[in-house]
Amino acid sequence: MKKIKRLIMTIFAVSFIVIGLNLFTEGIPLLGIPEIGKINRVVIEHKDYPDECKTYSDEENIELAVALLGYLRYSPLKGLSDDNQLIKITYIMDDGTEQVVAANNYTVWWNGKPSALHDENTFVKMCTAVFYGEN
Repeated sequence: MKKIKRLIMTIFAVSFIVIGLNLFTEGIPLLGIPEIGKINRVVIEHKDYPDECKTYSDEENIELAVALLGYLRYSPLKGLSDDNQLIKITYIMDDGTEQVVAANNYTVWWNGKPSALHDENTFVKMCTAVFYGEN
């Protein structure tokens, strides 16, 4: 019985260490990402393109806007940037509520809460390429 107990404790310890190292090296993903089927439309604003506020209600662009959230991983160990928000995506749900993600090259604001980005510049570059690539 002691061997089984020791084996289970070893498995838990190794699992805990692996998950911790993965979160440390890859960053922590955003929690509470909206479900694609519950989104009515998406509004995208970019400070470099102030006259081009884009609104999408088609499924393809909504899926793209939600998929981009996968590139937002934050690091709890990095310091926050005081820079302004460069890009802002508002997810307007079927029930009228909104979920907002904003970011600059170093910080992400998820529903108003700031966190330091793990992969700096990635999210802003991806959003610019996907939604403002024709400029």
